[in-house]
Amino acid sequence: MQILRCAIKAFAEKGILNTTHADVSKLAGVASPTVFHYFPTIEGLQAEVVKEVRRFLLEGFVLSRSDKASSASERIEDMLHSFRKAVDTSPDEVTIWLEWSGMTRGFLWELYLEFYRDTVAALRSLILEGRRDNSVSQRIDASDGARVVLSMAHAIAHMRFSGSSPKTVKKTVHSLVSIYIAP
Repeated sequence: MQILRCAIKAFAEKGILNTTHADVSKLAGVASPTVFHYFPTIEGLQAEVVKEVRRFLLEGFVLSRSDKASSASERIEDMLHSFRKAVDTSPDEVTIWLEWSGMTRGFLWELYLEFYRDTVAALRSLILEGRRDNSVSQRIDASDGARVVLSMAHAIAHMRFSGSSPKTVKKTVHSLVSIYIAP
């Protein structure tokens, strides 16, 4: 939906709490009442934007690697490298995610906690699979490891947005996986 894509762009530019229906309508090239028709409240618009960011991240990076043929540690490294590329190709979604993850109150925080729990659960399953296929260290607590992998995505985004080269980020990701994740 064009309005949702424009909302994502507006939220990335102005912030989740600062964007208005008028900002979205301007980017979409439609009248404000059109945006209100699809999203009657700003909270509804915010919720739909973060749900789309959730889908982009959880389905695009985590769940899409749940049944590939490679080892779990290789899939984790691939996931993080793909995310590194997404910081450059889809910076709006990543920018919104970074802001969203820092909101610690209200309904948006509740939506983030749901995303966080679901992502950690999916990563935990992948780590447990890696422990079974011996591509993940037996010493790693699966829940702790899942949280570390998710936090690595934050580090990747910060590194790229602050000017670290793709090569530097790739090296950092490889170091994390080979030293912390792999046996």
